[in-house]
Amino acid sequence: MTDNDLATIEMSGATRSLHLEWEDPGLAVLGLLQLSREELLERLRSGDLPQPPLTKLLNIVVVEAEPGRMVLSLTPDERHVNYLGVVGGGVVGAVLDVAMWGAVHLSIEEPAMVTTTSMNTNFLRRVAHGQGTLRAIAHAVHVGRTTATAEARLVDAADKIYATATATFIKLSG
Repeated sequence: MTDNDLATIEMSGATRSLHLEWEDPGLAVLGLLQLSREELLERLRSGDLPQPPLTKLLNIVVVEAEPGRMVLSLTPDERHVNYLGVVGGGVVGAVLDVAMWGAVHLSIEEPAMVTTTSMNTNFLRRVAHGQGTLRAIAHAVHVGRTTATAEARLVDAADKIYATATATFIKLSG
């Protein structure tokens, strides 16, 4: 667990427990649609935007946010481990997806709902818990009237690449 962790992990012998609190995600969505891009950027940068339960559960933190680009951090720990003892591919995919969604969403000037329609992830090396903080760096590649594409990579402090991803998004409303 890191100092900026959004959940509390308690250890007692071989047993672990995770305590997590979050705001009503429905209220967060309504608030998101009422913010201008500039207001959203400011709230993301200041940490004043309520975090979705998924990002709190996985300990995903916004590092940078600007139109067309989002950087998130993930500090892998035991909560992320699969049966093989490594961080699960779904966790890696989730952090890359959230980063790409943010890069696309921040590219759209008017409030809108954007969702992922397809995603391709390439795992280049294993991610171990306790190895240190990783960054998901995403860029919007194309943002059109109704669809968008983005790409992302998961890197460590030395910029060694662990995974890459591309995704397509659709604007649901505006």
